[in-house]
Amino acid sequence: MDTKDRNIVKVSIEDKLTEIVSGFGRYQIWQSMLAILPVICTAMSNTNFVFAAASDNYRCAVPECGSSNVSIISTLSNLTNDRCYRPLFHHNSCSPEDFDKEISCNKWIYEDDNSFVAEFGLACQEWKRTLVGTIHNLGVLVSMPLMGFVSDRWGRRTAIMISSLSLCVGAFKTLVTTGPIGYIQYVIIEFIEALLVTGTYTTCFVLIVELIGSDKRIIGAAAVGSSVAIGELILDFIVWNVPYWRKFFLIIYCPAPIFIIYVYILEESMRWLLTTGRKDKALIVLQKIAIWNKFALTCNVIDEVNKETLEITQGTANTTEKFTIKLLFSSPILLKRVIVCSWWWFTAAFVYYGLMINSVSLPGNKYANFALTSLVTIPGDIIAVITLDRIGRRKTLLGGFLFCGVCCVGIGFIPTDHKIASIAIFLIGKLSISACFNSVYVYTSELVPTSARGSLVGTCSMVARVGTVLAPLTPLLSDFWRSFPTLIFGLTSLTAAMLTLATPETLRRRLPDTIAEAAAMS
Repeated sequence: MDTKDRNIVKVSIEDKLTEIVSGFGRYQIWQSMLAILPVICTAMSNTNFVFAAASDNYRCAVPECGSSNVSIISTLSNLTNDRCYRPLFHHNSCSPEDFDKEISCNKWIYEDDNSFVAEFGLACQEWKRTLVGTIHNLGVLVSMPLMGFVSDRWGRRTAIMISSLSLCVGAFKTLVTTGPIGYIQYVIIEFIEALLVTGTYTTCFVLIVELIGSDKRIIGAAAVGSSVAIGELILDFIVWNVPYWRKFFLIIYCPAPIFIIYVYILEESMRWLLTTGRKDKALIVLQKIAIWNKFALTCNVIDEVNKETLEITQGTANTTEKFTIKLLFSSPILLKRVIVCSWWWFTAAFVYYGLMINSVSLPGNKYANFALTSLVTIPGDIIAVITLDRIGRRKTLLGGFLFCGVCCVGIGFIPTDHKIASIAIFLIGKLSISACFNSVYVYTSELVPTSARGSLVGTCSMVARVGTVLAPLTPLLSDFWRSFPTLIFGLTSLTAAMLTLATPETLRRRLPDTIAEAAAMS
């Protein structure tokens, strides 16, 4: 073959070393455990607004009826439109005959004077209460590309330490004042906290995958997903026993300073060190892996590390395709596929977090309901790990969205007195969407070409963040109908299930490298 027709491909030495250090030895177990701890703490940070900014019972304060008996107050409550209006009295007397006109309420009596709603004066401003979660997730939206840049530029360990130590920022929410000014202070801190902390999820996932091998990314995703569930369960236990938001904040944020010791015990990703040319440091990490996992580090391996690259002569020429938006729009099949994948990601995030947030509104004990909702995430992750490699990506995702959609829509048709049935169907829906959450990442990465995989998966992830921004606002819909939020979740999931039929199965198929190869998949 002529030399001009041959392509010399440089293969990074990390691919060679993956074969040497692959597996799940003592080193991988220890480092994965260290990576999981920040995920657990971050999960408590990312979901505490569900309890901190919880709704509270209140009524209008009526000075004319301040000393009247309970029956008069009850009559007043029945005759007024809602908690935001009170009767207009003409003679400063609390008489039912005077309950003929109403004015806006300007003072309230709260069931719990220490609640979030009471301290910040949010009565009849439900949108402000739910806005806390939206502000938090806006911070998450901005955080993803920011911490991704930090992770790629300065390393996985640096990004994890910044995110973990930034949990201390959340503790400052306990110092805010009461009233409208305090509310503004609170949401500003909430945004900054989310901006700095949330990168823990993706960075820890990347570190774990680079530890155990990219072929085990399904297990890595399940490990991170289950760690999030564990964090939510710990949060639920703490809040159940210490319900006052300022106090439980101090408890959940107190472990943050401990992560300073990660400077000494958490190792940088060897793959990242090699990719960025830090081969001396990579060799040090390799030696530690050898000690932990008890394998002999031969001179040949060390020589391989010191080489810049391995040159492999390929018999057929391959050209590197540079991805552009123009190329995407030139392929209707790939464009359609990206739109479908984006809807999957939006649905998975919107429904997953929406169900979690609305779980505290289910009949019964809100703490028990939240715990069950978090707990079912773990079997959902396990189901995804098992089914993705057995029945395929497409069937797993189709079944998950379909089950979730049917359950969420069905909740609205269950009588209100069938509490156990409502909760059971709700939990099945949450389990199903949990399986989908892990599946969409794997399936999407296999549907798009190598030349565009990073860009397109990143785009889908950004669309998913839009879902998390909207999810905290869904409790407002229950003012129109109690099952309105779950109906929206159900219809969204059923739409995602139908769109799954438009994509090909990718199980045991070679990853497409070019747009043409991706479009040829059927």
